[in-house]
Amino acid sequence: MLQKGDFIKIDYTLTVKETGELIDTTIEEEAKKHNKYEENRKYTPELIILGEGWVPKGLEDALFEMEAGGERIIELAPEKAFGPRDANKIRTISLRKFKDRRGLTVGARVEVDGKIGVVKSIGAGRVVIDFNPPLSGRTLIYSVKVLEKITSDRERVVELIRKRLPVAKAEDFSVEISEKRVRIRLPEEIFLAEGLQYMKRALFNDITNHLGGIEEVVFEEVLKTRHPTEQSEQEQTVTQVAKEELGQP
Repeated sequence: MLQKGDFIKIDYTLTVKETGELIDTTIEEEAKKHNKYEENRKYTPELIILGEGWVPKGLEDALFEMEAGGERIIELAPEKAFGPRDANKIRTISLRKFKDRRGLTVGARVEVDGKIGVVKSIGAGRVVIDFNPPLSGRTLIYSVKVLEKITSDRERVVELIRKRLPVAKAEDFSVEISEKRVRIRLPEEIFLAEGLQYMKRALFNDITNHLGGIEEVVFEEVLKTRHPTEQSEQEQTVTQVAKEELGQP
């Protein structure tokens, strides 16, 4: 049986019981079958760390009862998925509150007071917005297979890179692990990627929280130049060290 903290990779297909509508899948063939295929999306297995709440609680509870290689069809009532619909989360708001009304149409997602909702109707100077999660009140069906359990620390780091730094192929990163340190060399093509610092912080948190004994993550950015008259490469290394807060001065 799987346990809290286990790294696993799963394939899944998520549909709505009442309608059969496909909500999400990691499998390209399933997306095409339901006419929901997205050309710019990569259909790959999903990394899950059990106990982290990365998936709905009902699905996570079921995964704890499975083993690597196992398959299940899991039905989640609203209470185990995204909760029942709450009438108090449907609000009527004055149209005057929206200074920019471009794109304000029925079905549009809008932000009001820091909350995201869906426009249900517009009329008589008022806008009705539903702030319930889109899948609230719906019974969900997960078809899930646990492909593998990852036990190697290096493979765990590689999979975390794949999840947290999707702007490049995980194979393009160099990973070295010592007793208390993980060293990661980043490929040059992502140096200017938007949000890179936030991605590295999330990766640091995952590594130090889930790989025992790791206190330091070193991110290396190596710039290479080649002079026309020289055969050798010169390297300039920019090293950023993210250390776990240990209360040291």
